Amino acid sequence: MNFFNRSIVRKLMLLFFIVGITSLSLIGVYSYYKAKRAILQRTLDQLTSIRVMKKSQVEFFFSERMKSLDLISRSGAIREALDRLNSFNYPPFPKTIPLDKSNAPMDTLIFSFGSLYSISGAVEGGKACYELTDSCWVLSENILVDKQLEKLSQIVGKNHREGITDLSSRFPGDTLPVCYIGAPVTGAHGEELGMLALEVSVREIDNIMLEKSSENGLGESGEAYLVGEDLLMRSNSRFIPNSVLLIPVNTTSVKNAFSNQTGSAIIDDYRTIPCLSSYSKLDVPGLNWVILAEIDYQEAMIPIISIRNDLLLIALIVSVFIFSMAQIISWTITQPITRLKSAALQIGQGKFDVEVDIRGDDEISLLSRTFNDMTSQLEQERNSRMTALYDGQELERQRISRELHDGLGQLLVALKIRFENYIAQCSQDDVAAISELRSEFTRTLEEVRRVSYDLAPAGIREFGLDGSLRLFCKEIREGVGIDIDFASFGKFEGISLKARNYLFRITQEAVTNAIRHGKAERIEINLSDGAENYILMIGDNGCGFDPSGIKTGTGLYNIRERTRLLGGTFTIESSRESGTTLRIKIPKIMLSET
Repeated sequence: MNFFNRSIVRKLMLLFFIVGITSLSLIGVYSYYKAKRAILQRTLDQLTSIRVMKKSQVEFFFSERMKSLDLISRSGAIREALDRLNSFNYPPFPKTIPLDKSNAPMDTLIFSFGSLYSISGAVEGGKACYELTDSCWVLSENILVDKQLEKLSQIVGKNHREGITDLSSRFPGDTLPVCYIGAPVTGAHGEELGMLALEVSVREIDNIMLEKSSENGLGESGEAYLVGEDLLMRSNSRFIPNSVLLIPVNTTSVKNAFSNQTGSAIIDDYRTIPCLSSYSKLDVPGLNWVILAEIDYQEAMIPIISIRNDLLLIALIVSVFIFSMAQIISWTITQPITRLKSAALQIGQGKFDVEVDIRGDDEISLLSRTFNDMTSQLEQERNSRMTALYDGQELERQRISRELHDGLGQLLVALKIRFENYIAQCSQDDVAAISELRSEFTRTLEEVRRVSYDLAPAGIREFGLDGSLRLFCKEIREGVGIDIDFASFGKFEGISLKARNYLFRITQEAVTNAIRHGKAERIEINLSDGAENYILMIGDNGCGFDPSGIKTGTGLYNIRERTRLLGGTFTIESSRESGTTLRIKIPKIMLSET
Protein backbone atom coordinates (compact mmCIF):
# COMPACT_ATOMS: atom_id res chain seq x y z
CA MET A 1 0.00 0.00 0.00
CA ASN A 2 2.93 2.39 0.62
CA PHE A 3 3.60 2.22 -3.12
CA PHE A 4 0.33 4.07 -3.78
CA ASN A 5 0.22 6.19 -0.62
CA ARG A 6 3.33 8.11 -1.62
CA SER A 7 2.38 9.18 -5.14
CA ILE A 8 -0.71 10.94 -6.45
CA VAL A 9 0.42 9.98 -9.96
CA ARG A 10 0.08 6.30 -9.15
CA LYS A 11 -3.26 6.91 -7.48
CA LEU A 12 -4.65 8.74 -10.50
CA MET A 13 -3.23 6.15 -12.88
CA LEU A 14 -4.82 3.39 -10.84
CA LEU A 15 -8.12 5.28 -10.66
CA PHE A 16 -8.25 5.97 -14.39
CA PHE A 17 -7.18 2.42 -15.18
CA ILE A 18 -9.79 0.90 -12.86
CA VAL A 19 -12.54 3.13 -14.29
CA GLY A 20 -11.50 2.33 -17.85
CA ILE A 21 -11.12 -1.40 -17.29
CA THR A 22 -14.40 -1.55 -15.34
CA SER A 23 -16.25 0.20 -18.16
CA LEU A 24 -14.56 -1.98 -20.74
CA SER A 25 -15.34 -5.11 -18.74
CA LEU A 26 -18.99 -4.17 -18.34
CA ILE A 27 -19.33 -3.42 -22.05
CA GLY A 28 -17.43 -6.60 -22.96
CA VAL A 29 -19.47 -8.82 -20.65
CA TYR A 30 -22.72 -7.25 -21.80
CA SER A 31 -21.72 -7.60 -25.47
CA TYR A 32 -20.60 -11.18 -24.95
CA TYR A 33 -23.79 -12.32 -23.26
CA LYS A 34 -25.93 -10.31 -25.68
CA ALA A 35 -24.16 -11.94 -28.63
CA LYS A 36 -24.33 -15.33 -26.93
CA ARG A 37 -28.07 -15.00 -26.35
CA ALA A 38 -28.61 -13.80 -29.93
CA ILE A 39 -26.57 -16.62 -31.48
CA LEU A 40 -28.20 -19.28 -29.30
CA GLN A 41 -31.62 -17.88 -30.16
CA ARG A 42 -30.73 -17.84 -33.84
CA THR A 43 -29.58 -21.45 -33.58
CA LEU A 44 -32.79 -22.43 -31.81
CA ASP A 45 -34.81 -20.61 -34.47
CA GLN A 46 -32.86 -22.47 -37.14
CA LEU A 47 -33.55 -25.78 -35.40
CA THR A 48 -37.21 -24.85 -35.15
CA SER A 49 -37.31 -24.14 -38.89
CA ILE A 50 -35.71 -27.52 -39.62
CA ARG A 51 -38.06 -29.24 -37.19
CA VAL A 52 -41.13 -27.59 -38.78
CA MET A 53 -39.88 -28.52 -42.24
CA LYS A 54 -39.20 -32.15 -41.26
CA LYS A 55 -42.55 -32.35 -39.47
CA SER A 56 -44.36 -31.14 -42.58
CA GLN A 57 -42.47 -33.62 -44.76
CA VAL A 58 -43.26 -36.57 -42.49
CA GLU A 59 -46.91 -35.62 -42.17
CA PHE A 60 -47.16 -35.10 -45.92
CA PHE A 61 -45.47 -38.45 -46.55
CA PHE A 62 -47.98 -40.40 -44.45
CA SER A 63 -50.89 -38.34 -45.78
CA GLU A 64 -49.91 -39.08 -49.38
CA ARG A 65 -49.44 -42.75 -48.62
CA MET A 66 -52.91 -42.94 -47.10
CA LYS A 67 -54.49 -41.11 -50.04
CA SER A 68 -52.68 -43.30 -52.55
CA LEU A 69 -53.68 -46.44 -50.65
CA ASP A 70 -57.33 -45.29 -50.62
CA LEU A 71 -57.14 -44.75 -54.37
CA ILE A 72 -55.63 -48.20 -54.94
CA SER A 73 -58.20 -49.81 -52.66
CA ARG A 74 -60.94 -48.60 -55.05
CA SER A 75 -59.36 -50.30 -58.08
CA GLY A 76 -61.12 -53.22 -59.78
CA ALA A 77 -58.05 -55.44 -59.46
CA ILE A 78 -58.08 -55.16 -55.67
CA ARG A 79 -61.82 -55.79 -55.47
CA GLU A 80 -61.48 -58.80 -57.75
CA ALA A 81 -58.61 -60.19 -55.68
CA LEU A 82 -60.55 -59.85 -52.45
CA ASP A 83 -63.65 -61.37 -54.07
CA ARG A 84 -61.58 -64.42 -54.94
CA LEU A 85 -60.04 -64.49 -51.43
CA ASN A 86 -63.45 -64.34 -49.85
CA SER A 87 -64.63 -67.25 -52.02
CA PHE A 88 -62.46 -69.51 -49.85
CA ASN A 89 -64.60 -69.86 -46.77
CA TYR A 90 -62.44 -72.38 -44.99
CA PRO A 91 -58.73 -73.08 -44.74
CA PRO A 92 -56.53 -74.22 -46.18
CA PHE A 93 -56.30 -71.05 -48.26
CA PRO A 94 -54.45 -71.23 -51.58
CA LYS A 95 -50.81 -70.17 -51.32
CA THR A 96 -50.94 -68.09 -54.51
CA ILE A 97 -53.59 -66.29 -56.49
CA PRO A 98 -52.58 -65.23 -60.04
CA LEU A 99 -52.89 -61.57 -61.07
CA ASP A 100 -55.26 -60.42 -63.78
CA LYS A 101 -52.91 -59.08 -66.48
CA SER A 102 -55.59 -56.75 -67.76
CA ASN A 103 -54.85 -54.48 -64.82
CA ALA A 104 -51.18 -53.79 -65.71
CA PRO A 105 -51.47 -50.01 -65.46
CA MET A 106 -52.73 -50.34 -61.88
CA ASP A 107 -49.95 -52.79 -61.12
CA THR A 108 -47.39 -50.17 -62.11
CA LEU A 109 -48.96 -47.74 -59.64
CA ILE A 110 -49.02 -50.36 -56.88
CA PHE A 111 -45.41 -51.42 -57.38
CA SER A 112 -44.13 -47.86 -56.96
CA PHE A 113 -44.77 -48.30 -53.24
CA GLY A 114 -43.53 -50.84 -50.72
CA SER A 115 -45.02 -54.25 -50.02
CA LEU A 116 -48.78 -54.39 -50.43
CA TYR A 117 -51.00 -56.78 -48.54
CA SER A 118 -54.65 -57.73 -48.88
CA ILE A 119 -56.62 -59.17 -46.00
CA SER A 120 -59.84 -60.96 -46.68
CA GLY A 121 -63.05 -60.19 -44.85
CA ALA A 122 -64.32 -62.21 -41.92
CA VAL A 123 -64.80 -65.90 -42.67
CA GLU A 124 -65.53 -68.78 -40.39
CA GLY A 125 -61.99 -70.09 -40.53
CA GLY A 126 -60.26 -66.71 -39.95
CA LYS A 127 -58.76 -64.08 -42.19
CA ALA A 128 -56.31 -64.75 -44.97
CA CYS A 129 -53.37 -62.33 -45.57
CA TYR A 130 -51.76 -62.17 -48.98
CA GLU A 131 -48.73 -60.20 -50.14
CA LEU A 132 -48.66 -58.80 -53.64
CA THR A 133 -45.77 -59.81 -55.89
CA ASP A 134 -45.08 -59.03 -59.54
CA SER A 135 -47.06 -62.04 -60.76
CA CYS A 136 -49.47 -63.11 -58.03
CA TRP A 137 -50.79 -62.77 -54.51
CA VAL A 138 -48.78 -64.92 -52.09
CA LEU A 139 -50.17 -66.15 -48.79
CA SER A 140 -48.21 -64.59 -45.90
CA GLU A 141 -46.72 -66.99 -43.39
CA ASN A 142 -44.84 -64.40 -41.21
CA ILE A 143 -46.44 -64.58 -37.82
CA LEU A 144 -45.16 -61.14 -36.71
CA VAL A 145 -46.35 -59.50 -39.89
CA ASP A 146 -49.66 -61.25 -39.70
CA LYS A 147 -50.06 -60.11 -36.10
CA GLN A 148 -49.50 -56.46 -37.05
CA LEU A 149 -51.83 -56.78 -40.02
CA GLU A 150 -54.49 -58.35 -37.81
CA LYS A 151 -54.14 -55.40 -35.42
CA LEU A 152 -54.38 -52.99 -38.35
CA SER A 153 -57.47 -54.83 -39.67
CA GLN A 154 -59.18 -54.31 -36.31
CA ILE A 155 -58.37 -50.58 -36.38
CA VAL A 156 -59.62 -50.14 -39.94
CA GLY A 157 -62.72 -52.29 -39.37
CA LYS A 158 -63.61 -50.32 -36.23
CA ASN A 159 -63.20 -46.86 -37.78
CA HIS A 160 -64.25 -47.79 -41.38
CA ARG A 161 -61.45 -45.62 -42.71
CA GLU A 162 -57.67 -45.59 -43.16
CA GLY A 163 -55.55 -46.66 -40.19
CA ILE A 164 -51.90 -47.09 -39.28
CA THR A 165 -49.79 -49.14 -36.90
CA ASP A 166 -46.60 -48.17 -35.09
CA LEU A 167 -43.19 -49.40 -36.25
CA SER A 168 -42.48 -53.03 -35.41
CA SER A 169 -39.91 -55.67 -36.27
CA ARG A 170 -40.78 -58.31 -38.88
CA PHE A 171 -38.44 -60.83 -37.36
CA PRO A 172 -35.97 -61.00 -34.47
CA GLY A 173 -32.96 -58.77 -35.09
CA ASP A 174 -34.75 -56.83 -37.83
CA THR A 175 -32.78 -53.62 -38.49
CA LEU A 176 -35.46 -52.17 -40.75
CA PRO A 177 -38.69 -52.06 -38.75
CA VAL A 178 -41.86 -51.26 -40.67
CA CYS A 179 -45.27 -49.85 -40.04
CA TYR A 180 -48.46 -50.60 -41.93
CA ILE A 181 -51.08 -48.30 -43.40
CA GLY A 182 -54.49 -49.89 -44.06
CA ALA A 183 -57.54 -48.87 -46.04
CA PRO A 184 -60.95 -50.67 -46.23
CA VAL A 185 -61.98 -52.30 -49.54
CA THR A 186 -65.70 -52.21 -50.34
CA GLY A 187 -67.68 -53.92 -53.08
CA ALA A 188 -69.85 -52.39 -55.76
CA HIS A 189 -72.81 -52.28 -53.39
CA GLY A 190 -70.88 -50.93 -50.43
CA GLU A 191 -70.29 -54.20 -48.71
CA GLU A 192 -66.94 -54.66 -46.93
CA LEU A 193 -64.67 -57.03 -48.82
CA GLY A 194 -61.58 -56.73 -46.63
CA MET A 195 -58.56 -54.45 -46.21
CA LEU A 196 -55.63 -53.34 -48.30
CA ALA A 197 -52.40 -52.71 -46.33
CA LEU A 198 -49.21 -50.88 -47.38
CA GLU A 199 -45.87 -51.57 -45.71
CA VAL A 200 -43.78 -48.49 -44.91
CA SER A 201 -40.13 -49.17 -44.07
CA VAL A 202 -38.12 -47.08 -41.64
CA ARG A 203 -35.76 -46.47 -44.56
CA GLU A 204 -38.41 -44.26 -46.15
CA ILE A 205 -38.74 -42.32 -42.91
CA ASP A 206 -34.95 -41.99 -42.70
CA ASN A 207 -34.93 -40.56 -46.20
CA ILE A 208 -36.78 -37.63 -44.70
CA MET A 209 -35.31 -37.43 -41.21
CA LEU A 210 -31.73 -38.61 -41.42
CA GLU A 211 -29.22 -35.96 -42.53
CA LYS A 212 -25.49 -36.66 -42.60
CA SER A 213 -24.23 -33.70 -44.57
CA SER A 214 -22.87 -30.69 -42.65
CA GLU A 215 -24.38 -28.37 -45.27
CA ASN A 216 -28.00 -29.12 -44.41
CA GLY A 217 -28.24 -26.56 -41.61
CA LEU A 218 -27.50 -29.04 -38.82
CA GLY A 219 -23.72 -28.78 -38.93
CA GLU A 220 -21.48 -31.60 -37.76
CA SER A 221 -23.46 -32.58 -34.68
CA GLY A 222 -27.07 -31.74 -35.48
CA GLU A 223 -29.84 -34.24 -36.25
CA ALA A 224 -33.61 -34.55 -36.48
CA TYR A 225 -35.34 -37.72 -35.26
CA LEU A 226 -38.66 -39.20 -34.16
CA VAL A 227 -39.58 -40.74 -30.81
CA GLY A 228 -42.55 -42.96 -30.05
CA GLU A 229 -44.75 -43.06 -26.99
CA ASP A 230 -42.61 -45.86 -25.53
CA LEU A 231 -39.72 -43.30 -25.58
CA LEU A 232 -37.82 -45.32 -28.19
CA MET A 233 -36.51 -43.92 -31.43
CA ARG A 234 -38.70 -44.11 -34.53
CA SER A 235 -35.98 -42.91 -36.92
CA ASN A 236 -32.32 -43.76 -36.98
CA SER A 237 -29.80 -41.65 -35.09
CA ARG A 238 -27.05 -39.86 -36.97
CA PHE A 239 -24.52 -41.18 -34.48
CA ILE A 240 -25.87 -44.63 -33.54
CA PRO A 241 -26.67 -47.00 -36.45
CA ASN A 242 -29.82 -49.17 -36.30
CA SER A 243 -31.15 -47.29 -33.30
CA VAL A 244 -34.86 -47.56 -34.14
CA LEU A 245 -36.83 -49.29 -31.35
CA LEU A 246 -33.56 -49.77 -29.45
CA ILE A 247 -32.32 -46.40 -28.16
CA PRO A 248 -34.40 -44.82 -25.38
CA VAL A 249 -34.89 -41.06 -25.44
CA ASN A 250 -36.13 -39.90 -22.06
CA THR A 251 -35.21 -36.22 -22.28
CA THR A 252 -36.95 -33.06 -21.15
CA SER A 253 -37.80 -32.14 -24.73
CA VAL A 254 -39.49 -35.50 -25.36
CA LYS A 255 -41.54 -35.19 -22.17
CA ASN A 256 -42.60 -31.66 -23.06
CA ALA A 257 -43.54 -32.69 -26.58
CA PHE A 258 -45.69 -35.59 -25.31
CA SER A 259 -47.35 -33.05 -23.03
CA ASN A 260 -48.50 -31.26 -26.25
CA GLN A 261 -45.93 -28.49 -25.77
CA THR A 262 -44.02 -26.93 -28.64
CA GLY A 263 -40.80 -25.05 -28.03
CA SER A 264 -37.04 -25.16 -27.64
CA ALA A 265 -34.58 -25.57 -24.80
CA ILE A 266 -31.00 -26.35 -23.83
CA ILE A 267 -30.94 -29.91 -22.50
CA ASP A 268 -28.87 -33.08 -22.27
CA ASP A 269 -29.79 -35.36 -25.17
CA TYR A 270 -30.08 -39.17 -25.22
CA ARG A 271 -26.26 -39.32 -25.32
CA THR A 272 -26.14 -37.11 -22.18
CA ILE A 273 -24.44 -34.41 -24.26
CA PRO A 274 -25.59 -30.80 -23.77
CA CYS A 275 -27.47 -29.65 -26.83
CA LEU A 276 -29.95 -27.14 -28.19
CA SER A 277 -33.29 -28.84 -28.85
CA SER A 278 -36.49 -27.88 -30.69
CA TYR A 279 -39.49 -30.16 -30.17
CA SER A 280 -43.17 -30.67 -31.00
CA LYS A 281 -45.69 -33.44 -31.45
CA LEU A 282 -46.18 -35.08 -34.84
CA ASP A 283 -49.67 -34.73 -36.31
CA VAL A 284 -50.21 -38.11 -38.02
CA PRO A 285 -53.56 -39.82 -37.21
CA GLY A 286 -52.93 -43.13 -35.47
CA LEU A 287 -49.29 -42.39 -34.53
CA ASN A 288 -48.28 -40.92 -31.16
CA TRP A 289 -44.86 -39.67 -32.13
CA VAL A 290 -42.85 -36.54 -31.40
CA ILE A 291 -40.23 -34.88 -33.58
CA LEU A 292 -37.02 -33.23 -32.40
CA ALA A 293 -34.26 -31.23 -34.06
CA GLU A 294 -31.06 -30.86 -32.04
CA ILE A 295 -27.46 -29.69 -32.29
CA ASP A 296 -24.63 -30.01 -29.78
CA TYR A 297 -24.21 -27.01 -27.50
CA GLN A 298 -20.45 -27.03 -28.07
CA GLU A 299 -20.85 -26.62 -31.82
CA ALA A 300 -23.44 -23.91 -31.35
CA MET A 301 -20.95 -22.10 -29.11
CA ILE A 302 -18.17 -22.03 -31.73
CA PRO A 303 -19.10 -18.57 -33.09
CA ILE A 304 -19.67 -17.37 -29.53
CA ILE A 305 -16.19 -18.57 -28.49
CA SER A 306 -14.79 -16.78 -31.53
CA ILE A 307 -16.57 -13.61 -30.47
CA ARG A 308 -15.28 -14.08 -26.91
CA ASN A 309 -11.70 -14.44 -28.15
CA ASP A 310 -12.08 -11.35 -30.34
CA LEU A 311 -13.48 -9.42 -27.37
CA LEU A 312 -10.56 -10.54 -25.19
CA LEU A 313 -8.06 -9.46 -27.85
CA ILE A 314 -9.80 -6.11 -28.28
CA ALA A 315 -9.98 -5.75 -24.47
CA LEU A 316 -6.23 -6.40 -24.22
CA ILE A 317 -5.46 -3.78 -26.86
CA VAL A 318 -7.85 -1.26 -25.34
CA SER A 319 -6.42 -1.99 -21.86
CA VAL A 320 -2.94 -1.11 -23.07
CA PHE A 321 -4.36 2.04 -24.65
CA ILE A 322 -6.27 2.91 -21.45
CA PHE A 323 -3.13 2.36 -19.36
CA SER A 324 -1.12 4.60 -21.67
CA MET A 325 -3.78 7.29 -21.68
CA ALA A 326 -4.15 7.00 -17.89
CA GLN A 327 -0.41 7.49 -17.54
CA ILE A 328 -0.39 10.50 -19.88
CA ILE A 329 -3.45 12.13 -18.28
CA SER A 330 -2.18 11.44 -14.77
CA TRP A 331 1.20 12.90 -15.63
CA THR A 332 -0.46 15.95 -17.23
CA ILE A 333 -2.65 16.55 -14.17
CA THR A 334 -0.05 15.85 -11.52
CA GLN A 335 3.01 17.44 -13.10
CA PRO A 336 2.07 20.95 -11.87
CA ILE A 337 1.23 19.47 -8.47
CA THR A 338 4.58 17.70 -8.43
CA ARG A 339 6.33 20.97 -9.25
CA LEU A 340 4.41 22.66 -6.44
CA LYS A 341 5.41 19.86 -4.06
CA SER A 342 9.06 20.14 -5.06
CA ALA A 343 8.96 23.90 -4.63
CA ALA A 344 7.28 23.57 -1.22
CA LEU A 345 9.98 21.14 -0.10
CA GLN A 346 12.68 23.58 -1.19
CA ILE A 347 10.96 26.36 0.70
CA GLY A 348 10.87 24.07 3.73
CA GLN A 349 14.64 23.80 3.36
CA GLY A 350 14.96 27.59 3.36
CA LYS A 351 15.29 28.13 -0.42
CA PHE A 352 12.83 30.97 -0.96
CA ASP A 353 14.13 31.90 -4.41
CA VAL A 354 12.34 28.95 -6.05
CA GLU A 355 9.64 29.72 -8.64
CA VAL A 356 7.06 27.32 -10.13
CA ASP A 357 6.73 27.23 -13.91
CA ILE A 358 3.17 28.27 -14.92
CA ARG A 359 1.58 26.61 -17.95
CA GLY A 360 -2.01 27.36 -18.88
CA ASP A 361 -4.85 29.14 -17.13
CA ASP A 362 -6.52 26.32 -15.21
CA GLU A 363 -7.03 26.04 -11.46
CA ILE A 364 -3.61 24.51 -10.88
CA SER A 365 -1.98 27.32 -12.87
CA LEU A 366 -3.83 29.83 -10.68
CA LEU A 367 -2.60 27.95 -7.62
CA SER A 368 0.97 28.02 -8.99
CA ARG A 369 0.73 31.77 -9.63
CA THR A 370 -0.53 32.32 -6.09
CA PHE A 371 2.25 30.08 -4.78
CA ASN A 372 4.85 32.14 -6.63
CA ASP A 373 3.41 35.34 -5.20
CA MET A 374 3.48 33.82 -1.73
CA THR A 375 7.06 32.66 -2.23
CA SER A 376 8.08 36.11 -3.40
CA GLN A 377 6.47 37.67 -0.35
CA LEU A 378 8.16 35.11 1.91
CA GLU A 379 11.48 35.85 0.22
CA GLN A 380 11.01 39.57 0.72
CA GLU A 381 9.92 39.04 4.31
CA ARG A 382 12.84 36.75 4.99
CA ASN A 383 15.29 39.17 3.39
CA SER A 384 13.85 41.97 5.46
CA ARG A 385 14.12 39.93 8.63
CA MET A 386 17.62 38.69 7.87
CA THR A 387 18.75 42.18 6.87
CA ALA A 388 17.28 43.57 10.05
CA LEU A 389 18.95 40.79 12.03
CA TYR A 390 22.40 41.31 10.55
CA ASP A 391 22.08 45.07 10.62
CA GLY A 392 20.92 44.87 14.24
CA GLN A 393 23.84 42.62 15.06
CA GLU A 394 26.21 45.05 13.39
CA LEU A 395 24.78 48.01 15.27
CA GLU A 396 24.93 46.08 18.53
CA ARG A 397 28.52 45.12 17.83
CA GLN A 398 29.39 48.71 17.12
CA ARG A 399 27.69 49.79 20.35
CA ILE A 400 29.52 47.14 22.38
CA SER A 401 32.77 48.04 20.63
CA ARG A 402 32.32 51.69 21.55
CA GLU A 403 31.47 50.71 25.12
CA LEU A 404 34.62 48.62 25.32
CA HIS A 405 36.76 51.30 23.71
CA ASP A 406 35.34 54.32 25.42
CA GLY A 407 34.35 52.77 28.72
CA LEU A 408 36.25 49.69 29.76
CA GLY A 409 39.25 50.58 27.59
CA GLN A 410 39.62 54.04 29.15
CA LEU A 411 39.17 52.61 32.63
CA LEU A 412 41.92 50.08 31.95
CA VAL A 413 44.22 52.84 30.62
CA ALA A 414 43.55 55.00 33.68
CA LEU A 415 44.11 52.03 35.94
CA LYS A 416 47.38 51.28 34.16
CA ILE A 417 48.58 54.89 34.63
CA ARG A 418 47.76 54.81 38.33
CA PHE A 419 49.49 51.44 38.52
CA GLU A 420 52.60 52.94 36.88
CA ASN A 421 52.57 55.73 39.45
CA TYR A 422 52.22 53.21 42.21
CA ILE A 423 55.25 51.27 40.94
CA ALA A 424 57.48 54.32 41.44
CA GLN A 425 56.63 54.32 45.15
CA CYS A 426 57.19 50.61 45.70
CA SER A 427 60.33 49.09 47.16
CA GLN A 428 62.89 47.16 45.20
CA ASP A 429 61.61 43.89 46.67
CA ASP A 430 58.19 44.18 44.96
CA VAL A 431 59.57 44.89 41.46
CA ALA A 432 59.30 41.29 40.17
CA ALA A 433 55.69 40.83 41.26
CA ILE A 434 54.72 44.25 40.02
CA SER A 435 56.39 43.61 36.64
CA GLU A 436 54.28 40.47 36.20
CA LEU A 437 51.15 42.37 37.14
CA ARG A 438 52.06 45.03 34.57
CA SER A 439 52.22 42.39 31.85
CA GLU A 440 48.75 41.19 32.82
CA PHE A 441 47.41 44.73 32.53
CA THR A 442 48.96 45.07 29.10
CA ARG A 443 47.51 41.77 27.83
CA THR A 444 44.07 42.64 29.19
CA LEU A 445 44.13 45.97 27.44
CA GLU A 446 45.22 44.40 24.16
CA GLU A 447 42.48 41.75 24.41
CA VAL A 448 39.86 44.45 24.98
CA ARG A 449 41.15 46.29 21.93
CA ARG A 450 41.06 43.07 19.84
CA VAL A 451 37.50 42.25 20.88
CA SER A 452 36.48 45.81 20.14
CA TYR A 453 38.08 45.54 16.71
CA ASP A 454 36.39 42.24 15.97
CA LEU A 455 33.03 43.70 16.94
CA ALA A 456 33.46 46.80 14.83
CA PRO A 457 36.46 46.67 12.45
CA ALA A 458 38.17 49.97 12.19
CA GLY A 459 38.75 51.62 8.84
CA ILE A 460 35.85 50.20 6.81
CA ARG A 461 34.34 53.64 6.42
CA GLU A 462 37.71 55.41 6.06
CA PHE A 463 39.86 52.86 4.17
CA GLY A 464 37.22 50.95 2.20
CA LEU A 465 36.71 47.20 1.89
CA ASP A 466 40.11 46.27 0.51
CA GLY A 467 41.92 48.34 3.14
CA SER A 468 39.89 46.78 5.95
CA LEU A 469 40.58 43.27 4.69
CA ARG A 470 44.29 44.00 4.39
CA LEU A 471 44.33 45.28 7.96
CA PHE A 472 42.32 42.23 9.07
CA CYS A 473 44.88 39.89 7.49
CA LYS A 474 47.69 41.75 9.24
CA GLU A 475 45.94 41.35 12.60
CA ILE A 476 45.46 37.60 11.98
CA ARG A 477 49.04 37.16 10.87
CA GLU A 478 50.40 38.90 13.93
CA GLY A 479 47.84 37.61 16.40
CA VAL A 480 47.51 33.95 15.32
CA GLY A 481 50.80 33.48 13.57
CA ILE A 482 49.64 31.80 10.35
CA ASP A 483 50.56 32.70 6.79
CA ILE A 484 47.69 34.78 5.38
CA ASP A 485 47.85 36.92 2.25
CA PHE A 486 45.41 39.39 0.76
CA ALA A 487 45.35 40.69 -2.79
CA SER A 488 42.86 43.05 -4.45
CA PHE A 489 42.41 43.90 -8.12
CA GLY A 490 40.26 46.84 -9.16
CA LYS A 491 38.38 49.68 -7.57
CA PHE A 492 35.87 49.18 -4.76
CA GLU A 493 34.74 52.72 -3.91
CA GLY A 494 31.24 52.12 -5.26
CA ILE A 495 30.38 49.46 -2.67
CA SER A 496 27.90 50.63 -0.05
CA LEU A 497 28.80 50.63 3.64
CA LYS A 498 26.38 47.83 4.47
CA ALA A 499 27.74 45.69 1.63
CA ARG A 500 31.28 46.31 2.89
CA ASN A 501 30.26 45.13 6.33
CA TYR A 502 28.61 42.01 4.85
CA LEU A 503 31.66 41.12 2.74
CA PHE A 504 33.98 41.76 5.66
CA ARG A 505 31.88 39.48 7.91
CA ILE A 506 31.88 36.83 5.18
CA THR A 507 35.68 36.95 5.04
CA GLN A 508 35.89 36.94 8.82
CA GLU A 509 33.64 33.82 9.06
CA ALA A 510 35.59 32.01 6.32
CA VAL A 511 38.98 32.71 7.91
CA THR A 512 37.70 31.68 11.35
CA ASN A 513 36.41 28.37 9.90
CA ALA A 514 39.71 27.74 8.10
CA ILE A 515 41.71 28.27 11.31
CA ARG A 516 39.35 26.56 13.74
CA HIS A 517 38.01 23.62 11.69
CA GLY A 518 40.33 23.34 8.71
CA LYS A 519 43.58 23.61 10.71
CA ALA A 520 44.91 25.71 7.85
CA GLU A 521 48.52 26.91 7.83
CA ARG A 522 48.13 29.21 4.84
CA ILE A 523 45.16 31.31 3.72
CA GLU A 524 44.82 33.40 0.56
CA ILE A 525 42.17 36.09 0.10
CA ASN A 526 41.53 37.66 -3.32
CA LEU A 527 39.10 40.48 -4.02
CA SER A 528 38.64 41.34 -7.70
CA ASP A 529 36.57 43.81 -9.65
CA GLY A 530 35.02 42.11 -12.67
CA ALA A 531 32.99 43.55 -15.52
CA GLU A 532 29.65 42.94 -13.84
CA ASN A 533 30.50 41.31 -10.51
CA TYR A 534 32.72 41.66 -7.51
CA ILE A 535 34.42 38.34 -6.78
CA LEU A 536 35.75 37.35 -3.34
CA MET A 537 37.79 34.14 -3.07
CA ILE A 538 39.08 32.66 0.20
CA GLY A 539 41.31 29.61 -0.12
CA ASP A 540 43.24 27.55 2.44
CA ASN A 541 45.40 24.46 2.61
CA GLY A 542 43.52 22.93 5.51
CA CYS A 543 42.19 19.41 5.90
CA GLY A 544 39.12 20.11 3.76
CA PHE A 545 35.76 18.30 3.87
CA ASP A 546 33.06 16.80 1.68
CA PRO A 547 30.62 19.63 0.84
CA SER A 548 27.80 17.18 0.04
CA GLY A 549 28.12 15.24 3.29
CA ILE A 550 28.57 17.97 5.85
CA LYS A 551 25.76 19.79 7.64
CA THR A 552 25.75 23.55 7.20
CA GLY A 553 26.96 25.12 10.46
CA THR A 554 26.39 28.62 11.73
CA GLY A 555 29.46 30.00 9.94
CA LEU A 556 28.60 28.65 6.49
CA TYR A 557 24.93 29.54 7.02
CA ASN A 558 25.84 33.15 7.79
CA ILE A 559 28.11 33.27 4.74
CA ARG A 560 25.37 31.89 2.51
CA GLU A 561 22.67 34.17 3.90
CA ARG A 562 24.76 37.34 3.64
CA THR A 563 25.69 36.41 0.07
CA ARG A 564 22.02 35.83 -0.78
CA LEU A 565 20.99 39.15 0.77
CA LEU A 566 23.55 40.81 -1.49
CA GLY A 567 22.00 39.01 -4.49
CA GLY A 568 25.12 36.96 -5.13
CA THR A 569 26.13 33.31 -5.41
CA PHE A 570 28.18 31.22 -3.03
CA THR A 571 30.09 28.05 -3.99
CA ILE A 572 32.41 25.73 -2.07
CA GLU A 573 35.19 23.59 -3.47
CA SER A 574 36.83 21.34 -0.92
CA SER A 575 38.72 18.05 -0.72
CA ARG A 576 40.85 16.23 1.83
CA GLU A 577 44.00 16.81 -0.20
CA SER A 578 43.72 20.36 -1.55
CA GLY A 579 41.88 22.23 1.21
CA THR A 580 38.88 24.51 0.75
CA THR A 581 38.06 27.39 -1.59
CA LEU A 582 35.05 29.69 -1.20
CA ARG A 583 33.85 31.77 -4.16
CA ILE A 584 31.43 34.64 -3.60
CA LYS A 585 30.19 36.48 -6.66
CA ILE A 586 28.16 39.67 -6.07
CA PRO A 587 26.56 41.71 -8.90
CA LYS A 588 27.80 45.29 -8.89
CA ILE A 589 24.32 46.67 -9.31
CA MET A 590 23.26 44.96 -6.08
CA LEU A 591 26.20 46.33 -4.06
CA SER A 592 25.64 49.85 -5.29
CA GLU A 593 21.95 49.77 -4.35
CA THR A 594 22.20 47.75 -1.13
